[in-house]
Amino acid sequence: MKKLIFLLYFVFTLNIFSQQNRIIIYEYSFHPEKLKTGLEEIDNNYKQTVTLFMKKTEEYAKQHQWILKFTPTEAIFKVEDDIIPDDIEDPSAWRISKWTFGKGIFYQNAKDRYTLNQKEIFNKQYLVKDTIKNDWILSYEKRIIGGYKCYKAVRKNPKNRNFDVIAWYAPEIPVPFGPGRYNGTPGLILELNFGPHTLTMKNIKFVTELKIKKPVKGQIITMKDYKKMMYDKKRKLFEKMMMRKRN
Repeated sequence: MKKLIFLLYFVFTLNIFSQQNRIIIYEYSFHPEKLKTGLEEIDNNYKQTVTLFMKKTEEYAKQHQWILKFTPTEAIFKVEDDIIPDDIEDPSAWRISKWTFGKGIFYQNAKDRYTLNQKEIFNKQYLVKDTIKNDWILSYEKRIIGGYKCYKAVRKNPKNRNFDVIAWYAPEIPVPFGPGRYNGTPGLILELNFGPHTLTMKNIKFVTELKIKKPVKGQIITMKDYKKMMYDKKRKLFEKMMMRKRN
């Protein structure tokens, strides 16, 4: 009898644990009314060019698969698409459409509270390491997304209020994961709003077995050093551009 009870308990706990492994697919949407571009004050020809570029970027973004896979302790997020390179009319718009919520592959580790962002910078592969932060402003505002009760969390952008990040997270899925570089909420992020861009849970499914493959290719660099490197690169490019103008 004891063996039977133990067996039933083992099967039950194994089933519960396996249901923690999930794959979530997000749907992208664009809300231009939330974006203050200042296009009204620029040349009409340039305004038309920018508008067409934004529309093409939105068109590509809607064709991508925004996928987050996670276990109770690890997650990985990446953008997949079925677009054939030869069919891309505007390569720049296609690249930007994939980078809206961050460039590259994002690995998140809840146990050790860190993230890795694998991406190529100036033709070199890097693994940008950062911590999972609890810097969200939480509120009691709630709504239902995909059958889950979600609460609102805001991450302020000190430079541009129009680009405050708004996340809707589900406490009943108690993992601090989310799309791209956005994580750290007390529950899975089911919707993310960044300026005019939105990712909303389209589908979520349970999987019995799921192995999260941690990215290992690339030079490890801290977020602080990464920001300094990017600042130095941009400063050097700016200085070269000014030198050319003087000559």
